[in-house]
Amino acid sequence: MTLNARLMTGLLAVTLAGLVITGLVSAFFLHNYLMDRVDAQLVAGRDRAVIRLTQQPGTPAEGIAPVAFIVLQVTPDGQVRVRSDDQPDPRRAVAAVKALGLAGLQERAANSKPFTLAGQRAVARYGRTRNGGVVVVATPLNEINSEVRNLVIAELATAAALIALLALLGRKLIQSGLRPLSHMAATAQSIATGGDLRARMPEPGRRGEVPRLAAAINVMLDRIEQAFWARSRSEARVREFAADASHELRTPLTTIQGYAELYRHGALGPDELPDAMRRIEDEAQRMSRIVGDLLELARLDRGSALEPASADLAALARDAVADAMAVEPDRPWELEAPETLVAVVDEARIRQVLANLLANVRVHTPAGTAARVRVARAPQGVVIEVTDRGPGMGPQDAAQAFERFHRGDNRESGAGLGLPIVAAIAAAHGGRADLLSEPGAGTTVRVTIPDSASEGEPFTA
Repeated sequence: MTLNARLMTGLLAVTLAGLVITGLVSAFFLHNYLMDRVDAQLVAGRDRAVIRLTQQPGTPAEGIAPVAFIVLQVTPDGQVRVRSDDQPDPRRAVAAVKALGLAGLQERAANSKPFTLAGQRAVARYGRTRNGGVVVVATPLNEINSEVRNLVIAELATAAALIALLALLGRKLIQSGLRPLSHMAATAQSIATGGDLRARMPEPGRRGEVPRLAAAINVMLDRIEQAFWARSRSEARVREFAADASHELRTPLTTIQGYAELYRHGALGPDELPDAMRRIEDEAQRMSRIVGDLLELARLDRGSALEPASADLAALARDAVADAMAVEPDRPWELEAPETLVAVVDEARIRQVLANLLANVRVHTPAGTAARVRVARAPQGVVIEVTDRGPGMGPQDAAQAFERFHRGDNRESGAGLGLPIVAAIAAAHGGRADLLSEPGAGTTVRVTIPDSASEGEPFTA
């Protein structure tokens, strides 16, 4: 059975049980009330009949008791005399009294309580003396039974009407109350069969169990959608990464394979062989660097490649600038750093960050372009900042600068893993890397690393 049918069946069953119990209780109390009234009338009629019959033995039947009563006088020898008129019919009472016998009547007369006599209500009492016989006053229960029966019939009719009305109205009310659940079930079915994770449960109102359930399911669907989106994005990035890595490795491998085939076929002369070997060695070194960078990124992604310790970032920056000046002495290099700036970092990784950033300046800016290296204390920790006055980057290239194998318009400037490694090292330290660049305004790469043990002057951007 559906939930709608179960609720409707339960509602009708509970209502019907309540009506039946109410009808039985009301009929029971009405019957008892009427019987008490009849008993009281019987006692009063019995006493009046006994007095009149004993004081005036020749009293006619009329006037001894009310019309609805039957008055019987049983003599000591067991004869039954009717002392009331013929309405109501006394024959059943006479037969019942004879069947009961004088001994039974005397027992009930001594008890002096009303009793049931052949479907009638009766009461007995001795005459003036115990040897004077027994007087029995009885009345039929037709009116009582009729009233109780009419009450039961009225209650049954009322119950039937109420059940019918409740069935009509209750069905509409239950359907209206369960309509949000039906919509939720349809939405869940569409999500399960069609896979549309953007579908959401309707939220009727703001209070009640159904809106709370809908809101909870919507939160769950949001999380599921985000998880699926993250998984799809991760799979897409893995596929893209594999394709880019294959492309980057294919170029040096193709070069090495080509020179090896030329050498095997004897196509290289004595003068060409040294140059071919140099090219093979260069491509092998390039492939080795790419593989090394990929392994480095993999270790950083796992978060297991750091060895944090106290290091002087100012000294590391001075060493990096000195190395860059040795490689390219004609470029104006500027260093802005305090005397010391101690932080808990992985010294080798920070050196790699500085080396990658300065290498990018040398590769992506014309010779002689000024550059500045800045190391300072920031509210978030410590900041390493490298700024150049080169041509800058467009918005799209700036947004994709930290993506792996992205090289912008300069396709001959490395594998595009320098800035991704910088970002991965910053993330492994719990920090972040940001790039600010505009065409013609130069480029700034800022690496922020949180460190509570560092000391220095406040950083101002």
